[in-house]
Amino acid sequence: MSSFLFLRDHSLEEWKQLAQTTHKAQFERLLDHAASYAERPLPPPEHPRDSITYIGMACANMALANLLTDDEKYLVTMREWLKVGIGYPHWGLTRMPDHDLDASWLLFGFSLALNWVGDRLPADERADLIAKLRLQGERLYEFSITDIGTSWTRHYWQNHNWICNGGFLTAAYALAADDFDTSHWIKDAIVDFKRVVWAFPEDGSDYEGPVYWRYGFQFLLFPLHLLKQESDVDLHDSDFLRNAFNYRISVAASNWVNTANFGDCHDRASSHSRMMLYRMASVYRNGHAQWLANHFDEIGEWDREGREGLVKPGLLPEAWVDFVWYDPSVVPEPLETLPTTMVFPDLGLITTRSSWKKDATYLAFKCGTPNGNRGWQLGQMFNRMHDWKTIKADHDHNDANSFILTRGDDYLTVDQGYSKAKWTRHHSTLLVDGRGQYLDGDKDPYKGLTEEWGAKLEDWFVADGAVYMHGEAAGAYPAELDLTRYSRQMLMLGDNTIVLCDDIELDSPRTLEWLMQTDSTAEKVGDQAWRIDAENHSMQVDALEPQAVVSDNRMEVISANPTSAKPEWIITRDQHQLVLSPDRPTTKARYFVTLSLDQANVEQLDCQFGSAAQVNGSLVAFASGRRHMHIADRLTTDAAWCAINKNLKVAGNVTSLWHDERLIMIASSPADIALTASSCKTSAKRPTWISCHVADQPGTVQINGAEMASNYDEELQLLRFEIPAGESTVTWKKNG
Repeated sequence: MSSFLFLRDHSLEEWKQLAQTTHKAQFERLLDHAASYAERPLPPPEHPRDSITYIGMACANMALANLLTDDEKYLVTMREWLKVGIGYPHWGLTRMPDHDLDASWLLFGFSLALNWVGDRLPADERADLIAKLRLQGERLYEFSITDIGTSWTRHYWQNHNWICNGGFLTAAYALAADDFDTSHWIKDAIVDFKRVVWAFPEDGSDYEGPVYWRYGFQFLLFPLHLLKQESDVDLHDSDFLRNAFNYRISVAASNWVNTANFGDCHDRASSHSRMMLYRMASVYRNGHAQWLANHFDEIGEWDREGREGLVKPGLLPEAWVDFVWYDPSVVPEPLETLPTTMVFPDLGLITTRSSWKKDATYLAFKCGTPNGNRGWQLGQMFNRMHDWKTIKADHDHNDANSFILTRGDDYLTVDQGYSKAKWTRHHSTLLVDGRGQYLDGDKDPYKGLTEEWGAKLEDWFVADGAVYMHGEAAGAYPAELDLTRYSRQMLMLGDNTIVLCDDIELDSPRTLEWLMQTDSTAEKVGDQAWRIDAENHSMQVDALEPQAVVSDNRMEVISANPTSAKPEWIITRDQHQLVLSPDRPTTKARYFVTLSLDQANVEQLDCQFGSAAQVNGSLVAFASGRRHMHIADRLTTDAAWCAINKNLKVAGNVTSLWHDERLIMIASSPADIALTASSCKTSAKRPTWISCHVADQPGTVQINGAEMASNYDEELQLLRFEIPAGESTVTWKKNG
């Protein structure tokens, strides 16, 4: 095995053999990219205002190309780039010089250059490189132990913490070979990364959103690789890390390239990373990650991301990592074998798609606590114990109960993307007296807030053809607004219907503004109906309640500078808002709104103790209290919500359901139930007896694949069985 960082799995000769066989495509990309630096202008001799992070990755690519080929041309160009970086008296100019991202990225890349080809440098250049790494490493490390609890040093949930600790950790391993004592750097980095991995939720989610996940997550994968190989500290046995791929693919929208761009996102493009897919495939034997990496190669997506991606240093400089992390032994598995609905309770995120086809309908719903619930509560505890300011969630947005809807390449509802000042009015949610959630309008809208703040994902239920989600966001609004309830229920049916039911209650009359964000102006097509047109698809919005709604179309220019290191870089886009308000201030309101994709057939129904409509072939109803909902000759149920069509009958928190004067089901205690002609999916808090309508006497009845006891009443056409607590699927077949 080699003695080089990141390369210990094989000897240098074995790596060279892999470069000509299984890793040939990755090796050729590495050489092409490494050679390209000779054709580019050198970095400016004086530190630019712009970021210099790219210099570190450039040197790492050229160093590995030289190590594997012995071709002097890579070394010659690398020496020129190193000299420029070494010549800067400080690393980083506009933001925390020597103490943040620029310093860390250069420490990382320059340390790899020293480790891989330092012995091939002239003695004076090698000495200069070592001296600079020692100086910058000491500066960064000293900052980490003096500025405890106020900057990135204890921001365990933020990318700056991972990148900075990863920078001086890599330098520590590279410099250790030169009799420079860096054991204290390594020790502190181990403590930090153990805490980081422990502090994140098991569901794999990251509140910073898909773009900052793409930027920062690599600096969990890099240090963890080094810690395992260099210090025999293996932190990979983590559900958070194991499930990280599911989080990332869940926020890939319909076409897999675009994103549900919650949080600060430079654009809506993929923000995938080939090297990270390779690493997750290799460490966790994740065939889906391997398949996606290969698929994006085949369709040219990596080329597009490399040219157009706004996250820097970017995809192309990751060539050396592609080579090192590629593992051809992982068998690819198509995305179609993944579930179409994924739930991340800690973040309060649900994503669902009608299929894994690229023209599918995709819905992402977010209602959670800032920083993720685990990070929010742990951060509050750290702050109390140590007088820290460890919660730094300014890449999160005050967007509780908001949603993003796409079909194919089209966005039908949108999110704002990158923003410095965080405004709730830029999300598809609610304003009260013109005000939004948390410290609305602040760069960090959660700064100084305590543990009682926070929205939460209340409930969800997933069945074939129907996905239900429920968020409660009153805890995200300032108490002086007197908002005691902001419940949003969403139900996606098939690939063309989404129904929202929002219940809002206040202690004093307030003006409400219900917001839906789009790329184009909503065109009014009825008294309370609007059409949203995208390039290939359209959506009709029907506001069935409130009965007297005042509508407004607004347009706002969303503008942001993603980094202070490049002040002239401004991202702008036009965002349109459909605003619906009751005609006067109120203490109570219900919004019952349907979204129909491409074609709409919506009829409101007269429902006692609830709201109901016939929507694109489905009867949909939401209760408004504890009385049974009732539609004459159509529906009687104590369900909190239900949807019925020719293929499916689904209801939540239900013990009885009648439809078209037939008893459809009864339960001994409330449960969520989805009933088809041959199956019943359930979710219950306790063991429950179910009786459900089955047209013909079944033969074998199974629960979760195993035979179960049941009985059938032919006159009533009811099949009776017991389900355990939790989720179950009961299936049956006709006799014969």
